[in-house]
Amino acid sequence: MNSRTTKKRSFLSNRLLIGSFLTLIVILVAGYFLAVKYYSNHYYKNTIINGIDCSNKTVEEAMKLLKYEADNYVLTIKERGDIEEQILGSDIDFTITFGNSLEDLIEKQSPFKWFTAFGKKAEYEFSSMVSYDEEKLKQKINELDAFDPAIFVEPENAHISDYTEDGYTIIEATQGTKLKTQKVINYIEEAVSGFEENISLEDLDCYVKPTVASDDATLIALRDTLNQYTSTVLTYHFGDVTEVLDGSTIHTWLSVDEDNQVVLDEEKVKDYVDYIGKNYNSFGRKRTFKTSYDKTITIVGGDYGWWLNRVAERQEIIEAIKSGTQAVKQPNYYQTAQQYGSDDIGNTYVEINLTAQHLFYYKDGKKITESDFVSGNVARGHATPVGTYGITYKEREATLVGEDYETPVQYWMPFNGNIGLHDANWRTDFGKDIYLTKGSHGCINLPPKVAKLIYENISKGTAVVCYELAGTENYEVKDKKTNKDTKKETKKDNNADNTEASRND
Repeated sequence: MNSRTTKKRSFLSNRLLIGSFLTLIVILVAGYFLAVKYYSNHYYKNTIINGIDCSNKTVEEAMKLLKYEADNYVLTIKERGDIEEQILGSDIDFTITFGNSLEDLIEKQSPFKWFTAFGKKAEYEFSSMVSYDEEKLKQKINELDAFDPAIFVEPENAHISDYTEDGYTIIEATQGTKLKTQKVINYIEEAVSGFEENISLEDLDCYVKPTVASDDATLIALRDTLNQYTSTVLTYHFGDVTEVLDGSTIHTWLSVDEDNQVVLDEEKVKDYVDYIGKNYNSFGRKRTFKTSYDKTITIVGGDYGWWLNRVAERQEIIEAIKSGTQAVKQPNYYQTAQQYGSDDIGNTYVEINLTAQHLFYYKDGKKITESDFVSGNVARGHATPVGTYGITYKEREATLVGEDYETPVQYWMPFNGNIGLHDANWRTDFGKDIYLTKGSHGCINLPPKVAKLIYENISKGTAVVCYELAGTENYEVKDKKTNKDTKKETKKDNNADNTEASRND
């Protein structure tokens, strides 16, 4: 191929390329002006009017579309729990009045800038276009199931659970479905006015919320205090019987006041202490006692036995509960006995037979001694009372003081107020019927050696059992004395009567 032919082809190619380019320009220019003409009476692409896509629509087409949507308008109200309710436009006389709003919107958009609108979304809301019957809308709102008291659930604050064996826990708050009425009404009216098709009451924060959450500091403190109180375990041992005071009982004594403070019902604590006292006190009760004469008798009177200090015990229980104490509890007693149970005397006791004027002292079941004695003067109204008592204390070299006398003794062991066991070295004879006319002011007069032996082997709290037992009288005179000796003894005994006294505390 020669160079002339090549040049000719190259020229033709260039002319073709230039022609194509010019043609494209003509097409683009023509297309642009066609678009300018088109958008002189059409809405831009992505034009949203009152929620309706009016892209590339004329005013008439948009009006028709909006009219159709208005005639079929439904507002869907999304509620908690995937529940939906609807308000139909036809139920509230929903209509659209267009006026000049749509034409004005067309006029405001420049057809020469249509190409700048591509990819851009333009939304327009014309509230003046929408009309509805406000009273009918309010009625439909009131008819929503969401407002029905029989259906909606009240919110519930986080709160403390009932007591269980694991204590107290915090129950999570319940959100419920109760609505903020006016807020819902306002949002529904706005939605209808804005031609909106859906609203979410959850998203719009229309539900009444609980006011106390599970992480509330006051609630946590309340739970912890309740758990501390009910963690208390107080174990009492009354001989073979065990009483346990723990949360299963204590929780019934607790309440919470309006300031969220735990209140312990102290009256119920008192009732519990009274229960302990009633069941385990043995103070002053009747006792069945087997005498050394192989006869079983019933003894009434005296102050021996378990005697609970109820005031002190109640206070200690209250303090223990508040601190969550877990321990074996020793009750507070005014006085104690040897052991618990129906026989609280045990096998260590002083047995005093007033009829026989004879006593026995047993320690740990073994007889330490027995002896005659002289008790209170019956004729003068100083008879020693029967009953069961306990040794109050013991004292060496005590002085027994009366109204007009002071009598020293070596071994003093009171058991019934100012009545006690003691040595009486001024007496030469004991037992028999001396006590009937020449007895003491109520004390048990003992030979010094016997008093010493008992003193050395007895301790505070030891039971002293005083009784009368018909048929055990011992009124025989064992030793014969001259009249002179008898007169001397009678005078000495009378002096002893005048000097014998009770121990003042």
